[in-house]
Amino acid sequence: MNVKSSILVVDDDETVRALIVASVAKAGYRVEQAEDAAGMRAWLATGQFDLVVLDVNLPDGDGLSLTRDLRTHSDVGVIMVTERGGPDDRALGIELGADDYLPKPVYPRELLARVKSVLERRAGLRGAGASNRLRFANWTIDLTGRVVLDQLGRMADLTPAEFDLLHILASRAGRIQSREVLMAALGSDEGDSGLRSIDILISRLRKKLGGDEAPLIETCRGHGYRFVPGISRG
Repeated sequence: MNVKSSILVVDDDETVRALIVASVAKAGYRVEQAEDAAGMRAWLATGQFDLVVLDVNLPDGDGLSLTRDLRTHSDVGVIMVTERGGPDDRALGIELGADDYLPKPVYPRELLARVKSVLERRAGLRGAGASNRLRFANWTIDLTGRVVLDQLGRMADLTPAEFDLLHILASRAGRIQSREVLMAALGSDEGDSGLRSIDILISRLRKKLGGDEAPLIETCRGHGYRFVPGISRG
């Protein structure tokens, strides 16, 4: 039983919300619920949650915009739940900062697997000691604060998924990583949507960390991606 993680379920469909709440509560998570964006904001203001299970369509806002806004001030995990489960929808959700994307109808076993994967991945990345930093080129990855800093101490504007992927690549610097391997490390779905999400995240990382003039992440055609710079720790 997991009694350490708190989850907020946000969905205006009472039946769906009740199913999700019952499933995560039975698995041992602490859980609260909201039926709209206003309720979500009120709960999140308490600062007690590790993960939000968020419906895309709410009466007073859409989950994509809410996730984008949330990423401006919060590092809470986000799993989006929606009837729109196509590859482009999922890729957009990940691009805007969601950690995962779950199509409706919701099946408890799949839901709990995704919840566990997101929480474990994020907890593992946060678990490093305060001095645990990865340095490359003109950048520093602070694993404790989950931020990436330039040489002047300014933070790069990375989403949680972008940060996680950068950490994975930097930790395996010099080694080619296939998209399938990166998908598994991120806890992403298999299939075209997952592959597309990896490509989008790589593209955004390149732009945010210096553009294409001296790419930090090399495309190895037919094989995957490789992090080019050497890494120092501490």
